[in-house]
Amino acid sequence: MAKLRHCYPVNHRPAKVREREEYYSKLDFGRVESWFKEKTRRAKLPIFQLDPGNESGYFRKKYADKVGKLLFFTAASSEELREMVLEYLPEDLYYDRNLYRNQEQCAECDRRGEGCLSCEELVGQELMFDIDPENIDCPNCGSLEDRVKGRSMFKFCYICFNKAIDETERLHDELLRKGFTNLSVVFSGRGFHIYVLDEAGLKMEFGERKNLGESLLKKRFPIDQWVTDGEARLARVPFSLNGLVSRICTPIKIEEIRKNNYWKGRPFVPDFLP
Repeated sequence: MAKLRHCYPVNHRPAKVREREEYYSKLDFGRVESWFKEKTRRAKLPIFQLDPGNESGYFRKKYADKVGKLLFFTAASSEELREMVLEYLPEDLYYDRNLYRNQEQCAECDRRGEGCLSCEELVGQELMFDIDPENIDCPNCGSLEDRVKGRSMFKFCYICFNKAIDETERLHDELLRKGFTNLSVVFSGRGFHIYVLDEAGLKMEFGERKNLGESLLKKRFPIDQWVTDGEARLARVPFSLNGLVSRICTPIKIEEIRKNNYWKGRPFVPDFLP
């Protein structure tokens, strides 16, 4: 299989390992822990997964045998999370949106993943919507199919990124109309995530999630349906570095989504970029 090419706007590029180290050595991981406790009301940190450097090809040489795998781990505190991240200096850092009765037990389960959907230990999942530029037809970048055929699936530009902003606002309004009230928006580094943190969203059955996703697609919302369905249970960790484009995953206010300078401004651009 041909390796994907990365075709990004100016000032977007994969972060080198030393740059990841520079970023994470300065990061206050307490902000990460606070986000989980305040936004998702978790009593403890979730199960994490990291990508050592599969897409960019930048990784710590001592972990070359781990490339191509997502490595999961648990952390009892922000300090333990910091130690793990500084050890691997990952390209991407994710967390498991599932809510488990016994997280430590489930973390070690061989069936964790698809097996979770029918397991009695699963008590819910954060309902999330993912809008990325590659899911938007663009006169410059083409359709998702065009991107895949051109081996540049993650290609995006100013045009489709701004369209992603439009669609995020439109989806936010649609979710409010559907009766959800506790919504949280996060800039993912390339697009946007909307979390529904209402109790009804957390407890929604997977069949209901699928129906909701399909109804939104019919209204031409460019969402990744498998994220909404719950089959793809991972989400990028807020305040972590999106290593493919060197942007910081940052919680934002929907009222300010158009005011933010995601391309050149802090807190979205790390210090190692001008």
